[in-house]
Amino acid sequence: MRIIAGKYKGRHLIAAKDQSIRPTTDRIKEYIFQLLNDFVVDALVLDLFSGSGSLGLEALSRGAKEVTFVDNSSNSLRVLRKNIARVKVTEPVTIVKKDVLTFLKGNKQPFDLIFIDPPFKWNRYEELLPLLFKETNLTEYGLVVLESEKSHHLPEEGEAFEVLRQKRFDRSIITFFTRKGVV
Repeated sequence: MRIIAGKYKGRHLIAAKDQSIRPTTDRIKEYIFQLLNDFVVDALVLDLFSGSGSLGLEALSRGAKEVTFVDNSSNSLRVLRKNIARVKVTEPVTIVKKDVLTFLKGNKQPFDLIFIDPPFKWNRYEELLPLLFKETNLTEYGLVVLESEKSHHLPEEGEAFEVLRQKRFDRSIITFFTRKGVV
């Protein structure tokens, strides 16, 4: 697992030895960031279920202004801190040890780009999706990128959001969401 492009290109990241963290593959990261292109530049980024920090660190490498990493696992946060040190990140980062839903309910800082990569068995999407699109969590033209297990059935749209694009990869589905009516 490595940083694919940008300022930190080629730097290797570590994952948990116990396989409790399932990092996004390089192939999926390439797909995501190819679509995001320059959207990530100067973006305020939120990396939920951050695990090893692979998505947030890739965003920093490609020009994100700042990343907030949120995870409830002490093991994940230990790996994340090691990866931040390995990459020698110079941009501002915030690390929050908290349940993702609790974080979103109390957050007051809207983000331009939100990455979500929960464990495959996690399935509280009906509760998660409406929270993401609150004005306190996502800017007006913000994007949400979700990696989920392909067996999970995500809504195509909700009261506040709609799917921009979706693609299957082996066991995963990558879904890009935006605020309803923005596109």
